[in-house]
Amino acid sequence: MRKNAIGVLGASLVLGLALTGTASAEVGSDASSGAPAVSAKLNAVSGRFYVDGVRIHNKPDLDANVNGLGYIGHKVTVYCFARGPLETVWWRITDTTTGVPGYIEQSYGGPNSPVTQRC
Repeated sequence: MRKNAIGVLGASLVLGLALTGTASAEVGSDASSGAPAVSAKLNAVSGRFYVDGVRIHNKPDLDANVNGLGYIGHKVTVYCFARGPLETVWWRITDTTTGVPGYIEQSYGGPNSPVTQRC
């Protein structure tokens, strides 16, 4: 049932992005990946990876577990930003090509339009 609800939410976000370039989401937590889960209160925007092989972490920290890798050409949804160690900026994202959620450091990817919502 939970998997079905996430699938419907994901489809709604993709449709929202396709129609308007933005979608709504809220960050919670996803016990399966350790990354925040998405529900319905943050404005999400499309984004991109700047390089191939970007590590998508489960927390905004280079030492955090890696959920997967992102590549140039993958579609990305950006929800909000967080501060990591040494005040680095991290984006809370989902690689919509692979479905992998998590955080990426701003040097490796980011939103295509401004995101001002803090995670």
